[in-house]
Amino acid sequence: AVFRHSPLCVFSFSGESFLGSPGPFSSHVLIEYKMAFKSCERWTISNVLPVLFVIGLIFTIWSIHVRYHLLQLLLSKEQHSLGLVETVISQLLLLHLVICFFRAVRTDPGSVPETEEWMEEILPAFSSPVTTRRAGQRASRAGREEPKLLCNEVKHNGDRRFCQKCVQYKPDRCHHCRVCNSCILRMDHHCPWIANCVGFKNHKYFFLLVLYSGANCCFIVLSMWPTACSIAEEEMHPHDRFAIIFGMTLSAIMGSLLSVFWAFHTWLMLKAWTTIEFCEKRSTGAVGISYDHGLYENIRAVLGPNPFLWLLPCSPPLGDGLVFQARGAQASLGESLLREKQQEEEPEKAVGVKEAMSPEVTGKKEAAA
Repeated sequence: AVFRHSPLCVFSFSGESFLGSPGPFSSHVLIEYKMAFKSCERWTISNVLPVLFVIGLIFTIWSIHVRYHLLQLLLSKEQHSLGLVETVISQLLLLHLVICFFRAVRTDPGSVPETEEWMEEILPAFSSPVTTRRAGQRASRAGREEPKLLCNEVKHNGDRRFCQKCVQYKPDRCHHCRVCNSCILRMDHHCPWIANCVGFKNHKYFFLLVLYSGANCCFIVLSMWPTACSIAEEEMHPHDRFAIIFGMTLSAIMGSLLSVFWAFHTWLMLKAWTTIEFCEKRSTGAVGISYDHGLYENIRAVLGPNPFLWLLPCSPPLGDGLVFQARGAQASLGESLLREKQQEEEPEKAVGVKEAMSPEVTGKKEAAA
């Protein structure tokens, strides 16, 4: 079960895995790779087409830029050095784009582990500040270690958020994706262009993908502008003229859209919000629990612990995506529910203690009383 849902599939050429279970080559040369997708097929036609469209778009813009601009500069004696500089910059941007794209597609965004602390049979004793206190009282009486508080986000009645489809309790910032049919850790949104959810483990790769895609398109527009202006004066085949105009227009449109999209996600990162949390706060107007710990910590939570590797598709953020530290006084929202529950339970407890400590009734006078 561990290897079946892991990003790397361990197999042998004999048709059986090292664990003794049937391997991926037992019947067909096919590696099962579902990641967070549960009880559903990932690579359907509707999921494959957007990914193929993105790959075709990247190849189209790149081929036009290389064929009608970079090669012309490299073959020119006067502009050969300029062509070398632009070739190195554009290909480095393209390399980062491609790596980030495939890492965003292939990396598991993270799902709730099927361990006992998140299952329905165990979690009612660990679910919220209220039930955690009750579990702690039972554990102290039994001589066991008290359970830790696993979440800040609870329902209005103090109970923990529960997913009816996954039959599991949800960690903080976790949401169920109907496409993946799974609860995604720190879910930002489901992106059809990568056929995957953007979650805790692949958020950095998606962010860098948008960054390098927008930067590549903007660089192509700026570098190809002299070439686009020269088509009005130079004689060339109509197909070549159309290709240059088409490539410039496509790059300008994609660069503009991706720049705005990247600016929006940068703003969300600096605010320590996900797209879902932004939409929830905007629709309800509620303040809710904040995970904002300052600009530096907010950036580290998405791009990783090492600032020198923030712009490289490696060194993802630390942690397991299950527990998040809320900020300041807003971390005690669950505790406020605890106090309300305590106030409601105090009269019942007082009655129970009074009945337990009342003396035995023996005489008529005491019975009347």
